[in-house]
Amino acid sequence: MNQDINSIIYRLAEIDSASAKIMQKAQKEKSHYAEYIHYQKQRFDKTLQEKIDKEIEAFQTFMNAQNEKETAQYKIDCDKDITNLEQLFKENGNQWADEVFNNIIK
Repeated sequence: MNQDINSIIYRLAEIDSASAKIMQKAQKEKSHYAEYIHYQKQRFDKTLQEKIDKEIEAFQTFMNAQNEKETAQYKIDCDKDITNLEQLFKENGNQWADEVFNNIIK
């Protein structure tokens, strides 16, 4: 009977040792998986940031081109308006001056 108890104690010690090894292995795997997840998260964040930066840069380029185009069109429109006003003044300037002069004298 003494030998049965010793055998049981020995088997329990083997089981305890095996379970401790399994727990250590599981802890290492958990640690490696946490590192892997951290690496994947960093890689995803970097990729996402690069994509966002490229989209912002493309949008800024588009908006700058749009602004330049609109500014050029406004300049053309203003030049046309100035030319039209100058033409109107050449055609009607003397008449307007006479009208202003006559209104002041009255």
